[in-house]
Amino acid sequence: MGLAAAAGFTPEELRELASVDVRTVDIDTLTDLRDIQIDTKAPVEKKLASFARQAGNPYVGRIGDYVVKVCYQKEGATIDEKMEEYIRRLAEVYV
Repeated sequence: MGLAAAAGFTPEELRELASVDVRTVDIDTLTDLRDIQIDTKAPVEKKLASFARQAGNPYVGRIGDYVVKVCYQKEGATIDEKMEEYIRRLAEVYV
């Protein structure tokens, strides 16, 4: 079962949600990602489905005054690894 079925979205709805342009979206229509509660003991599919239901749009949300676009991948770097890479790049810019 994929994200679409688990969260109650059709594949077409997910494509439309993913295509939202963060430069033009009305931030007041977005869910603040800090308000989402996830059961960390649940399986990944259930966590994704819970996130998608609570977010309304599993691809675009907000954190305070910032619009955030989320991408999903089955394999690859973790969020922690990506954040470490980002911080290293910032450090290189200022050194």
